[in-house]
Amino acid sequence: MDSILLIQDAHKSYGEIQALNGVGFSVAAKEVVALLGPNGAGKSTLIRSITTLEQLDAGQITVAGVDVRQDPRAARGFLGYAGQESALDKVLTGLEFMRFQGGLVHLPKAEILNRGRELLERFGLTEACDRAIEGYSGGMKRRLDLAAAMMHRPKLLILDEPSSGLDYEARRELWQMLLELRQEGTALLLATHDFEEADVLADRAVMMSHGKVAGVDTPNALRSGLGSWILSGMLHEHRVDGDRDALRDLFADVPGVEMPPAPQSSEFAKAITPGREDMDGRPWSEWLRQHAESKRVELVSVGMRRPTLQDAYLAATQNTVEVVV
Repeated sequence: MDSILLIQDAHKSYGEIQALNGVGFSVAAKEVVALLGPNGAGKSTLIRSITTLEQLDAGQITVAGVDVRQDPRAARGFLGYAGQESALDKVLTGLEFMRFQGGLVHLPKAEILNRGRELLERFGLTEACDRAIEGYSGGMKRRLDLAAAMMHRPKLLILDEPSSGLDYEARRELWQMLLELRQEGTALLLATHDFEEADVLADRAVMMSHGKVAGVDTPNALRSGLGSWILSGMLHEHRVDGDRDALRDLFADVPGVEMPPAPQSSEFAKAITPGREDMDGRPWSEWLRQHAESKRVELVSVGMRRPTLQDAYLAATQNTVEVVV
């Protein structure tokens, strides 16, 4: 498919900090791509570069075929953006804000009012359109942000932490709206810390760490790439010095990827190699318990679960500490 967004070998540094180091991926029409990574992974720098607020040191970004460095104004015409922090004016009404937004994106005056009312209806805000925005709920403000970003019918919609601060029901409602936009042909790039959000919405996930792309694929492929199961064991409820070394020795015969530990975790875990559903004809949990008994190791618990997208991210990035950029 033709790329609405194409990023090629993007580099950006701030002094000695390399925020982007050879980043490259694409987003096609009717595709949702999730940009995953903690603070400092390079997501914000990349978004600022796409939206023409920053210039790359090297590499190229094109939006709908337009180079953002060579013709930033034309590129912005294809972009919609809703940041993590609301940019709403609480004094204006919903309709007034949409009319203001229409002027900012240079819509014809004759079109602004109709387009504003159309989007307010689309996002369930018609009844509140004449109320001051300061009286809107968090979910309503997020929907208004999204509606404003769609005023000029962008080909690419960029959202930074779209469901941040929303309750469960409002999140689900927002996700459904985003999937509808995608079905209608809008390409979406979501920067998020929320692995569930990426799993629900994304056709592909881009995993970033230290300014680099650690992996790109469908959420299902990223999960299944780890293996069929994640097998874990604990020696004590709370971490004790030497536990991890003892468990590493216990798990040495388990074919798979050692999973990075969660902070302060006493658990040791491995993602079992794809295709291995058992060990020597015994279920994994039974094999591990018997293996522990043979080594005179007493396990307080054994667990098995399917890999998650968060597991895939942690395995790809090795759960490294990020430098905040």
